[in-house]
Amino acid sequence: MTGQIIISGLSMGAIYALLALGYAFVWRTMAIVNFAAGEFVTFSSYIFVATFVTALGFPFVIAAVSAAVVMALLGAVFSRVVFSRLQSQRPLVSIVATVGFGIFLKEMAHIIYGPEPLLYPSPLGDGGIALMGLNVGWQHLMIIGVVLALTAVQQVVLRRTMVGKMMRAVAADRDTAALMGIPVQKVLAGTFAYSSVLAALAGILLAPLFFVTTEMGGMVGLKGFVAMIIGGFGSIPGAILGGVLLGVSENLGAYWISSTYKEAIAFVLLLAFLALRPQGLLPERSADRA
Repeated sequence: MTGQIIISGLSMGAIYALLALGYAFVWRTMAIVNFAAGEFVTFSSYIFVATFVTALGFPFVIAAVSAAVVMALLGAVFSRVVFSRLQSQRPLVSIVATVGFGIFLKEMAHIIYGPEPLLYPSPLGDGGIALMGLNVGWQHLMIIGVVLALTAVQQVVLRRTMVGKMMRAVAADRDTAALMGIPVQKVLAGTFAYSSVLAALAGILLAPLFFVTTEMGGMVGLKGFVAMIIGGFGSIPGAILGGVLLGVSENLGAYWISSTYKEAIAFVLLLAFLALRPQGLLPERSADRA
């Protein structure tokens, strides 16, 4: 039974890791916290289920890619239209702008799709495979597999491609990167678009596990932020480790203590880390930005 709980926790931890990665990328390159991430999860779930799957009848993969593209465009537009105009202001102004954008997305989902929750069954069915005596559902396997594959591709892009090198240069020193001819505003827009895609993937992968509602992304977004703090503020590997640790911890805590306190476990863990290890598990070093 404990093993089953851990597997479920790993899949939820992978979701938190996606959001924590989005937070970390935006923080490293733009020096702000994107508090609209949870609402990106909500809006992408609605677009995926209600528009591309139900209304247009797209198959799962095409619908998922289409929803991710829409969210990437929304993220890029926000960066170019809103954030680029606020860079001369204090960072708090940009952070408040992300909160406002999140509220806008949440209300748009309510207006366009209505208040009724949506149900989307897993495209892989309700079955699973027996693994070391455990019954692992296909949806949980898909979540873990997608996050592992994305992490591997992401590392290759960051370390081996020109796009990745430009992102790292902007994260290290935005002004120097601009002097070297790097299109900083395009890189910032691309970073925000990528973080939006990560949130969209979280929403798409969550849709078969929960009802799609306008409230589904709020708590998930907060837990993604908690995962980034636990892993190390702005640390890419820390975001992944923090998400996995958080997902497993809250599932085990709910099983051993009470499911009533499941939502509180994340914030108890956060307080413990802030008190005992505020830098997180894998804190970002200045060398990480070079």
